[in-house]
Amino acid sequence: MNYRTRERLSSGLAYGYVAICCSIMLLPFGVIFFRSITAGRTTELTLDNYANIVGHFWPRVGVSASIAVATLIIDVLVAIPAAFSLTRYSFRFRRAIYLVLTAVWYIPGISYALALILSLYFVYKPLLNFWGFVAAYSTGFFPIMLLSCMVAFRQLDPAYEEAASCLGAGRLRTFGRITLPLIGPGVSAGVLLTFVLSLNEFITALLLGQPTAILTAPVKVFDDISHAGMHGWVAAEAASLQIISFVACLIYLRLVGTRYLKGVVLI
Repeated sequence: MNYRTRERLSSGLAYGYVAICCSIMLLPFGVIFFRSITAGRTTELTLDNYANIVGHFWPRVGVSASIAVATLIIDVLVAIPAAFSLTRYSFRFRRAIYLVLTAVWYIPGISYALALILSLYFVYKPLLNFWGFVAAYSTGFFPIMLLSCMVAFRQLDPAYEEAASCLGAGRLRTFGRITLPLIGPGVSAGVLLTFVLSLNEFITALLLGQPTAILTAPVKVFDDISHAGMHGWVAAEAASLQIISFVACLIYLRLVGTRYLKGVVLI
């Protein structure tokens, strides 16, 4: 077997492996989507299931999207300066601060959610509303945004910032025109993960729903499945969340990620 044949064989095996993995991961979405466009027990294709959920489900999607956007804004504004400080400066208790900022990852989700409920009841009662969700999500998903930015800062060559400084640019201008675009892939990874996970968060939303009287889209899907079963309109609700997450990622990468954040950092 010559070299070219081995290359073609290895490439074919690699593509086949990727195709199999993608098929396995996309199969659940395909099943839900197919169920959402069929009527009853028949295989007749229809969009009536999506029309039937407009009045009672899309308002819940709006609530979830609002919480996700607010969470994303807070995490971005806090994580980028924190990541910059933790990677560029050496100071006392830096590791301890890092452990505190990422401590949520070391706690089971159910324990974290219960702790938040007790805190909201006995300490932060004014946050028993929309902002209680935002506070819970912001602290819960902050490590994702922080670690994505830290990896980007660590892989960024400081020579670019030094060159900008030598040419007369100030710190803020250097950060806005040089540093931020170059760490773009890291910021983009954190933005997409934070938004998608916040939009589809279930455990925390389920436990916070009763004290705050707020029903998010994932909890709405769970309630409908529990009471009605996997009907076509319930599948349409689940498929809508998946489609929204996918479309949001495409829009972000198209309008922001590939236009303003063309960095050289790869994660």
